[in-house]
Amino acid sequence: MHELSLVSALVEEVSRDAQERGVSRVATVRLAVGKRAHALPHALLFCFDLVKKNTILADAQLIIEVIPPAFHCERCGVSEINDSLLFDCARCGLPAVPTGGTELEIRGYEGDCPRGGKEN
Repeated sequence: MHELSLVSALVEEVSRDAQERGVSRVATVRLAVGKRAHALPHALLFCFDLVKKNTILADAQLIIEVIPPAFHCERCGVSEINDSLLFDCARCGLPAVPTGGTELEIRGYEGDCPRGGKEN
């Protein structure tokens, strides 16, 4: 389950950034996960609940935005969002090139920022 290592890195990165900004408690973390990123949202949520204990994210909620796969046909220029992992162009039938849906990025976080801290 590589989701555990992904979430461990997420918690470490957000904790480090929050501490640098003077944030005392993180309330929410927003994460974009592409359907082609090979990370299961339910596994990420499960791992997040395990890993966040005893950190400034202990009470945080993980909000996951699932990004659908996107494809582009280099032959005829058609761009399309399609739920499949591989996709043939609807117009010419040639394999389309994946252009989206592989995201795995922290979109932001919110928390308590006492005086003197830098807001995120």
